[in-house]
Amino acid sequence: MKHRLLPAAVCAALLLAACSGNTLLDEEHTFDRNVWNRFTPELFDLSVSNIENYYNIDFTVAVDTAVYRYDALPLMIILQAPGGEERQFYGNITLKEQGRWRGEMRDGYRTVDGRIRSYFSFTSKGTHQMAVSQTTSQYDLEGVHSLSVSIVRAKIDYDL
Repeated sequence: MKHRLLPAAVCAALLLAACSGNTLLDEEHTFDRNVWNRFTPELFDLSVSNIENYYNIDFTVAVDTAVYRYDALPLMIILQAPGGEERQFYGNITLKEQGRWRGEMRDGYRTVDGRIRSYFSFTSKGTHQMAVSQTTSQYDLEGVHSLSVSIVRAKIDYDL
């Protein structure tokens, strides 16, 4: 039997179809004038259809290194379920280690990824709202260009 390679477009479509059910959220928000107000949370909506799966919650932040003056970005996440249940937790994206920036430069900004939760599970189906706030001591945190959230189904040992 002869094997043929699939064209790149077909491979990409198959990969997208295979992964689409595994992603609950993949969204980026940008900030006006690269300033994030402490009392203005970023709101994300996500639709949960399966409460038996576990998910990883990852954030990506893009900062202007000439203005941003912290080694990390502390966050507070409030997740509200359709029935009103509220879950709150804190996260921290480490931007510098031993004084050196982590991540990579993209479009003039330093982008750094951080996992906030591993193997997170939802307790109810439906549309949930996630509110993300910065928890520095600054009223207006300067130098934050954007914040992205990605919630993807976690691979469990028996899934491999």
